[in-house]
Amino acid sequence: MTLVGFKRLTIGVFGTDGKVTKKYVVEGKQDKGATSEAEITGLSKEATKVFGSNIAYYVSQKGVGDVSVNYGLLDLPDDVNDAILGYKAAESGITYIGEDTEPPYISTLMESEDLNGDKVYLGMLKGKMGRESIQMATTTNEAFEPEAEEYVMTCIADDKDGESKGQYVAKYIGKEDTSLKKIEDVLFPGYTAP
Repeated sequence: MTLVGFKRLTIGVFGTDGKVTKKYVVEGKQDKGATSEAEITGLSKEATKVFGSNIAYYVSQKGVGDVSVNYGLLDLPDDVNDAILGYKAAESGITYIGEDTEPPYISTLMESEDLNGDKVYLGMLKGKMGRESIQMATTTNEAFEPEAEEYVMTCIADDKDGESKGQYVAKYIGKEDTSLKKIEDVLFPGYTAP
């Protein structure tokens, strides 16, 4: 499957009850952030050959590896950044990052298209988002061109009862709105728009 573009990223933040309490959409609206790229890694478990009768008799490769997603995001709003990374906002207006920083569990839905123009939805069922660094660079006489900032989602298996239990990724390709609604229900359980 060849994907064309990265139209939208929806991020759901889980509350302590296992339901999504907040939802953020990053889709290229001015001052609301934009998507640049995403790469899902760890989808295959490393193959291990099992030997018997003096030959490689069986290949063990059930499950997935260390699943994660590397996101390139432009101009993500500070409130979204702080919420998904677990940064602490004080009443003074200062945001703190330190020993008690702990990101909440999240789910994400990425939207793209295939070569036929069909919509492609890839959802990460559960994980935590991290950002290793904050970068600054001097300006030059050239026009400023912002670069995407890197965020990494480390994924774990879904633990909700139902068909997604034990899974990491949900995928849907097509045009059927009912299937899109189903994938959103799996990724953002219990969410009701304010």
